[in-house]
Amino acid sequence: MGRITDNKSMLNPEDFKLALQNIDALGATPAVLLKVVELTKDPNLDMETLGALLRNDGPLVADIIRLSNSAYYAPAEIHSNLTSAISHLGLREVVRLINLSLARQLFARDLNSYGITAYDYWRDSVASGLILEALAKTAGLNPEDAYTVGILHPIGRLLINRVIEEKGFSIFWDGSQTIEQWEHDAVGFDFAEAGAMLLEHWHFPAPTCDIVRWQLDPGRAAQPVSLLGALQFTRRFLKPAGLEAENQDWPFPENDPFVKASGLTRQAAIQLVSACREDFQRIRQAMDFTDQPPG
Repeated sequence: MGRITDNKSMLNPEDFKLALQNIDALGATPAVLLKVVELTKDPNLDMETLGALLRNDGPLVADIIRLSNSAYYAPAEIHSNLTSAISHLGLREVVRLINLSLARQLFARDLNSYGITAYDYWRDSVASGLILEALAKTAGLNPEDAYTVGILHPIGRLLINRVIEEKGFSIFWDGSQTIEQWEHDAVGFDFAEAGAMLLEHWHFPAPTCDIVRWQLDPGRAAQPVSLLGALQFTRRFLKPAGLEAENQDWPFPENDPFVKASGLTRQAAIQLVSACREDFQRIRQAMDFTDQPPG
């Protein structure tokens, strides 16, 4: 089993679940994201209504203004306020930036119990969001929902790490078993269940919570061409390849249920990943991660 240096550190699963549900780590941003997604369903939504909602989250406002002025969005003039920024961006990009800002807040600390740096976790989260969004567009699924699911699907690991540290325990994954098995052995359940519990605590829609909860169970994807099926494929897809699909040795999972059902080809997947890799590099620079290793 992964290294546990304190024999008294084994957590009662029920106590751990309660601790997770009591964590409100990110202030207003998760609630703002939910409300913005709901507002975007209204065809008569105006920027004034949207701005009134967003301006209640200071860090989010700062991120939106800063990113709207980045080379990624190529503004004709510098935006000095929220109204100008969101008018330039449009609704779809505002939702995208809220997701990126949320990911930035989520992954601001190293996951010491996992041995994962904050940057690496942010990188993998955003890469998943980009791939899942692109797959959704090709499969006729909702790309905004897909991007949010991609960003948030690993959130349970961050919360498990945070609670372990806040409880003062010395529990570390040493790579001798899968992370999921270590999670079960150390705390009684895996990151997928922890993430679903947190999203439920934040009042995310039940379908989103269920996708996060069942991402490790291929038997739960009754419809392969679904966000759950796409997420399960994305996790398998990125594990060996990351964003390096131009590697000639890159294995394409031709028998994956999502691949079969959606008709995705290896060549189409490589083109998709290539576009996502370019998008990721621009996002990384816009998010001020230029001092980190290339993603």
